[in-house]
Amino acid sequence: MKNSIINHMNEDHMDALMVLVRHHNGKENVNNAKMLDVDNKGMKILVNEAEEVFVPFTKDTELAEVRIELISMLKTARAALGEEKKTVNEAVKFISEFGSVVLGTVNAENNPNVTYAPYLRHEDKNYIYISKIGAHYDNLRSNGKLELLFLEDEAKAKAITARQRVRFNARAVFLERDEKFGEIMDAFEEKAGSTMKVMRDMTDFHLVELVLLEGSFVKGFGQAYTISENGEMEQLTSDKLGRGHENMK
Repeated sequence: MKNSIINHMNEDHMDALMVLVRHHNGKENVNNAKMLDVDNKGMKILVNEAEEVFVPFTKDTELAEVRIELISMLKTARAALGEEKKTVNEAVKFISEFGSVVLGTVNAENNPNVTYAPYLRHEDKNYIYISKIGAHYDNLRSNGKLELLFLEDEAKAKAITARQRVRFNARAVFLERDEKFGEIMDAFEEKAGSTMKVMRDMTDFHLVELVLLEGSFVKGFGQAYTISENGEMEQLTSDKLGRGHENMK
């Protein structure tokens, strides 16, 4: 697994390594970066083919979880360096207005389940609040994988065939009922109203953080974008349809 992580980052995400080095090591002139090693503490990176630096993870991270940790670190680094993309901000603004989200999960028999749940974006993180009786609960407990769909209301769409929408692959992380739970649920209650005030005390409900991975943003006809795992946006044009059109469905 270590070798696959190293090869993937060096072959496809050298730009991401450069951003992480600039942010975490205070390097100004970074022209290239190559990952040399990775463990649960962080990454050893060769900068400008001359200097080895160490970029630490924010927490002790198993190799199987490195991708998730790197996505989070890169978003933080880009924001600190002022390199957030305007289109990404548009996508974030779009989903932030939603109070619920459509969930696509898979059960133990590999059959798809499409459901929905109350949704909240709070302090740049994404949450749902779900009950044990929902089909998605067991699905997420078993593998933690899901797809999210934020879909424009038909009544507000300029054309029914081109409703604005944002889709993300995501990973579910179940949270404990601690002090942070109370803070998040206060924000949930403010957004969702009195029903959430009642539901927050029901112990069969669980607060789940959604870690966003790759996705897509469709603003209208001819305005489709892919969203990479590190938060970069790229417009989908005719020459890229062969490899990207599935993400736009």
